Amino acid sequence: MRKLIILKSLIDFVWIVTCIPALLILSFLAVYMFIEPESLDMILDADKSIIKTFSVSAQLFGLVFIALGFITIYCVYLFRKTLRYFQRVKPFHADVITNFYKIGYLLTGVGIIASVLIFVGQLVFTSQLKINLGLSPYLMLICLGLFFMVLSEVFKVAKKAKEENDLTV
Repeated sequence: MRKLIILKSLIDFVWIVTCIPALLILSFLAVYMFIEPESLDMILDADKSIIKTFSVSAQLFGLVFIALGFITIYCVYLFRKTLRYFQRVKPFHADVITNFYKIGYLLTGVGIIASVLIFVGQLVFTSQLKINLGLSPYLMLICLGLFFMVLSEVFKVAKKAKEENDLTV
């Protein structure tokens, strides 16, 4: 039980220190990048002259990356919510299973979309064809998302087994 308390405390710390300020910063950037396109230098790694020539596409890339940031923050929120069910000793609640599946589905989507966008962004904005076959954070997001989806299935099977066990008594 101590491990759960430590995990919940760490996730709450991450939520307060990074996610809440990130919500504000991402909201600000989503508006500010349309007012001042040069602010995209923070999001996109390209020359200012390239961003000026591709300003509309650069803004769309920035907007998609900001949306992916919001989705990732939503996943942290769902994980916090799920940990509350574990603290109440309700690990087989239907919301736990659906939250695990949502987290997995969203993180896998974020990983795939971000990988494709990084590849296309480097091709368009820096005119370089780079394929990263090593470890990347986006590959880790895909793996983490698939893990949460498998965890959802495991909890679904365990819930069914628990219900059958309760009926036999």
